[in-house]
Amino acid sequence: MAYEEKTDWLPDDPINEDDVNRWEKGIKDAHTDLAAHKNDMNNPHNTTKAQIGLGNVDNVQQAAKKDFDQHDQDQVRHVTEEERENWNAKETPGGSQSKADTAERNAKAYTDDLAARRDNPNQVTKAQVGLGNVENVKQASQADFDAHLSNTKVHVSEGERNKWNAAQLIKLTGDDGKRIQLQDGTDILTLSSGFYCAVGQSVVNNPVEGDATWYNYDIVEGGSGRKTIVAYQSWGSMMWIGMVHTDGEFRGWKQIATTDFIDRVQSELDIHKNDKTNPHSVTKQQVGLGNVENVKQETPDGAQKKADTALNQSKDYTNSTAFITRPLNSITDANDLNLPPGTYRLDTNYMNANPVLQNQFPLNDNRTGLLIIYPSANKWATRQDWFSISTKTLYTRVTVNGTDYTNWYILETSEGSQSKADKALADAKNYVDSNYTNNKLTVLTGSNAIQDARTSGNEYPAGLTFMDIGANNTTGYPLTYGIVKNEKHSNYRFSQYFYGTGNESSSYFTNTGSWIRHWWADSGWTAWQKISGFAHANIRANSIQYLNKANHTKIQFKRKIKDSHNAFDTNNSRFVAPNDGTFLVGVGLYMINTPAYINFHLKLYLNGSLYKPIDHKRGDFVDKQNEMYLGLNGNVTVPMNKGDYIEIYCYCNYSGDDRRGVSDFNELYNYIDIQELGGLNYPTV
Repeated sequence: MAYEEKTDWLPDDPINEDDVNRWEKGIKDAHTDLAAHKNDMNNPHNTTKAQIGLGNVDNVQQAAKKDFDQHDQDQVRHVTEEERENWNAKETPGGSQSKADTAERNAKAYTDDLAARRDNPNQVTKAQVGLGNVENVKQASQADFDAHLSNTKVHVSEGERNKWNAAQLIKLTGDDGKRIQLQDGTDILTLSSGFYCAVGQSVVNNPVEGDATWYNYDIVEGGSGRKTIVAYQSWGSMMWIGMVHTDGEFRGWKQIATTDFIDRVQSELDIHKNDKTNPHSVTKQQVGLGNVENVKQETPDGAQKKADTALNQSKDYTNSTAFITRPLNSITDANDLNLPPGTYRLDTNYMNANPVLQNQFPLNDNRTGLLIIYPSANKWATRQDWFSISTKTLYTRVTVNGTDYTNWYILETSEGSQSKADKALADAKNYVDSNYTNNKLTVLTGSNAIQDARTSGNEYPAGLTFMDIGANNTTGYPLTYGIVKNEKHSNYRFSQYFYGTGNESSSYFTNTGSWIRHWWADSGWTAWQKISGFAHANIRANSIQYLNKANHTKIQFKRKIKDSHNAFDTNNSRFVAPNDGTFLVGVGLYMINTPAYINFHLKLYLNGSLYKPIDHKRGDFVDKQNEMYLGLNGNVTVPMNKGDYIEIYCYCNYSGDDRRGVSDFNELYNYIDIQELGGLNYPTV
């Protein structure tokens, strides 16, 4: 059976015998396959000649060793090691030329001697002529030698030798003569002399940081750490120059302005200079004219003329609109909307002589009196008062927005007003006495005060009634002492309120609160619903509490900060509901932890059983510190009946032997906070 890997490991999974056997089987199979592969000599990987560096070698018979050795010993046409070392050591042109001339003369002499001697008449041995190491084998023919001699591709010419000897030995470009592309992260300021290129954002100290375009860099070094660096932006044809001063001090980039750049700036400057539309949004306050209105200024003569006109108009307006006493009998039409304001006196003879005018005043009270016209802006609303001298009665009327005057209305005197107020009071008392009786708005006492909360709502009288609840009543009211208010319209419209006594003489508030319930004849009483005096508790844990490994531990909260209804039992570390309701529970713990696998699960228990999870942290926690802390926090809502209780538990599992628990670093981090949200626990569906 082939080896099968397992990919769904969990940090808590155990390692059993089957796992070990499976691993040993996989290792054995791997060794067997490796041994078979090592013994396979038929090129199992299909390796090519290019992959082993022989891509240029043809699959033909190669030259014999003796042929290669003969050519290799030809020191005349080949560059010697000494020559190569001299070139690498930067020999002077004169010295290089001298050595090259000597080598050339030796090569020619050796070649002439070799060509002239055919039979060795003096029986000279090969050792005597310096050829002791030459094998007695067939040499190359003259034609082959001449062909090799004329091969300028493999031999060095005098011109090439002179050029190389005079060449500069520092590389400024790549071998292909092109710019050298820089590696990502290269610092431009550290480069030696040369020609380079790179994307601006991939190198350090580029003239424009983060630029994604290509740049070319020309760098020339000087003495004492000085450099000249020219950078060109390829896409935008822009250029910068940067100088590295003595001892490597970089003096920053300076952009070099081109003619088109200068022309563009000059054009924009000319446009700006000729812009008369206040391009800088200069305000009048900025130039010291904040109090000057944006109007055309007047000349002294013009100002005097306007002042004279205004004076004359003011005099005319005063004469026509001022509230003054007007001449006797000076009007003929009281309905004229253009009458100037003031007081007009009209006598009996004048009124009788002008019946049209007389009929414009209150009927039967229009003989003699004072007409008062009040000033009105733009004639939008004008008021007239008519005071009858004969009857001592005051009338008023108005016109609005140029319409006709309304009818005349009598303005009440203080005596008349008091008489009407007295009548209104008497009418109100009579209405109350007729419609509200003591049976409908009363305090029920004695046997009329219903003390049993279980009594049917049908038994209560109609109306608004009050009752005192006392004597440690336990029949079903929210508290044993309090006040009940009944608002009953009928057996199907009945609300009942219960109010605590409000006795807050102690440190708790168990006697403060309000509840409401409703009566419906067909279904009976609803549950009491709390509407004020909600409970609140804030309790802290102020000591280290270590947790049991792979188990649930109850968190101990011992330090009370707030407990409005004395509902938190510190001995059992539990909150007991003082009444039915829904409660918001917030919990925070600051946990001792070390870098390893950990599993924390914070939970809320209701009446001894899990009700809701609050927070969960699980995983490998790796940190360079020797110790690390971890916070568990969360909020949940819990509906409870009176007497139900809640507790906080934490499950903990971890790797290693370092114990985990609740830290005493700061008690503000370790708390349980309980806030009553509403006084009704709805039934479960």
